[in-house]
Amino acid sequence: MSVDYIELARSLGRTEFVMQHAGHYLLKRAKKGPDRAPQPSRFDFATTAAKVDIDPFAHEWQVLPVVKRPDNPFPERMTVGRAVNCDIVLRVPFVSKVHAHILRGADGGFSIHDNRPSHATFHNKKKLEPGATRPLAVGDFIGFSSLEFEFVDAARLHEVLRTEAL
Repeated sequence: MSVDYIELARSLGRTEFVMQHAGHYLLKRAKKGPDRAPQPSRFDFATTAAKVDIDPFAHEWQVLPVVKRPDNPFPERMTVGRAVNCDIVLRVPFVSKVHAHILRGADGGFSIHDNRPSHATFHNKKKLEPGATRPLAVGDFIGFSSLEFEFVDAARLHEVLRTEAL
C-alpha cells in the first residue's frame, strides 16, 4: 500500500480517521491459513504472473481508494482494470485491461458495471452477466476473477482495519 492505512487506523481514532480519509475504498483482506506461502508483492504497474483461480496476493491486505484520476475523462465513471491508465489498476493477467467500471450516480450512490471482461466480475459472490450493472452499498463484495474486495467507506475501513488486520 502506498499509504499504510493499517498503521493509520491503529494510530487515529475513528472520527479523525474518517475526517482525514473520507471517501470510498476497495478493501482486500489477507487470507489466513497455511494453504499457500506468502508472496511478497503489491498492486503496481508491473504485471504479476498468476493463475486465474488463485489470488496472488492472498496473504496481503490491500486498500485501493475509489477515486478518479485527474487526467481521465468521464468523471462519473472509474475504470478498474489491468491497463496503467485505469483509475484503479490491478496488474494481474486475469484482470482485463478495462475489466469493470465503478459508476457514481447523481445522487452520490455507486454501482458496479461489468465491461465484458475475459474473466468474470462478481457482485456479492454472484457472477454478473456480461454488461450488467448492479448498485453498490458499503459492505458489498466485488470480485474481479479471483480477487475479492469489500466496498467500504472510511468508517467501515477504520473498523475493519482496527479489528481484523492484526
